[in-house]
Amino acid sequence: HSMAAAAAASASAGAMPKLVYLPFRAMAETTRMLFAYGGVSYKDEAIWGMVFQERRQNLEFPWGKTPALEVPGSRTIAQSGALARYAAKRAGAYPDDIVACALSDSIYELGQELCTINPLVNCFVGRQFAAVRGEYFRNHLPPALVQLEIELVRAQGASGGLPFFGGVAPTYGDFNIFHHLDNAMLLEPDILHDKDHLAAWLEKMQEIPQLKEYLDKRPTLNGIGEDPGLEDRNGLRVTQRQLAGRAWLEDGLWRLDE
Repeated sequence: HSMAAAAAASASAGAMPKLVYLPFRAMAETTRMLFAYGGVSYKDEAIWGMVFQERRQNLEFPWGKTPALEVPGSRTIAQSGALARYAAKRAGAYPDDIVACALSDSIYELGQELCTINPLVNCFVGRQFAAVRGEYFRNHLPPALVQLEIELVRAQGASGGLPFFGGVAPTYGDFNIFHHLDNAMLLEPDILHDKDHLAAWLEKMQEIPQLKEYLDKRPTLNGIGEDPGLEDRNGLRVTQRQLAGRAWLEDGLWRLDE
């Protein structure tokens, strides 16, 4: 029995997973970046509106939430941190050493504490957008950036000056911080103007070839604060207010479900 289970597990470990999420650049983005970094093939399905409600009512998503990851031969996985760690292991961006792993986890979790930026740029409009934006950039983000700069200096000191929080190569912690700061810079591009180490780190992240290609190809998040949506490089724009309710993202381009 256990051998059969092990064989099934190893088969599903290499299978092509399907990511299911709302049409947002938010809680699944770190996972997408890690898949890109590791050259891991996956299907990327966006659902919203009635399609999302029906699937949630059918209890398709653990905890009633997306993002979720459907792995062939396995139960569906939910929770963004679980997805990111799965992707990190597939991508070789998950440290073997348990202390290095805990340190990367710590960086990752700080990223999770910055997650208000996700609904801010993907969902909120009007007065709610203005209020949350003010609070986030006045009180929430600045002390986190101070701490991130300190921890990056410490990490680089411990590694003999290697560029990433994870040392010579980025780990999933680096990718999660990158995503949240990248989203924040859609609204405030100069947040790192007095954070020399973080600014240099961000440039190093942007220069990683697989990540650069992913960032160049992914849809643009526009209409922030008014009518946010994701527009691909062919001009096809998907928002959660459209009727279709389902689309596929393939090489950064939308394919609407007919």
